Amino acid sequence: MVRRTALLRIGILMGGTLSASTIAGVLGGCTSGSGTGDMPFKARTLTQGRDELVATLSELIIPETDTPGARAALVHEFIDNMLTDWYDEPEVEEFLEGLADVERRSQERGAQSFTDLDMGAQVEILTQMEAEAEAWSDNGETETSPFFRTIKSLTLFGYYTSEVGATQELRVNPMGVYRADIPFDEIGRAWA
Repeated sequence: MVRRTALLRIGILMGGTLSASTIAGVLGGCTSGSGTGDMPFKARTLTQGRDELVATLSELIIPETDTPGARAALVHEFIDNMLTDWYDEPEVEEFLEGLADVERRSQERGAQSFTDLDMGAQVEILTQMEAEAEAWSDNGETETSPFFRTIKSLTLFGYYTSEVGATQELRVNPMGVYRADIPFDEIGRAWA
């Protein structure tokens, strides 16, 4: 899939709420580090356990079902690369403050970290953050977007532009083949 086509489709899916940094990263070819050679991924911005927190958050947004989830698609690596290579310093600080807020909310529930909470409590925190993001949107705010919106858009972008998302979640429609009438039960999903 051409990056611009992926960008357009995900932009439509997200309702056009993508940041300039996210758009630049996708058009610039930001990929996760694990897919290149034998070098293991080493987080550059999401250090001190933040990479595991982002992996957990993204897996809650796109969980594993009959297809792999965000963790299997290495979305947390994509997000780290986006933050390191494409986001401005104020945007990175805002993202890290959002992660700190998630941890504060977890500590208010008696856990040391978000990853220590059971899934039910994790979902409650994300649901609360999503409701706050919707209220922000309904108020017509034009300041920086809430953390939940940022991590959700990065997760969706990272997942659906990954090989896992594009080939296992969506179906690939190869170029050069024209089939005018394809029964939906043959494909079972939307086209990539």
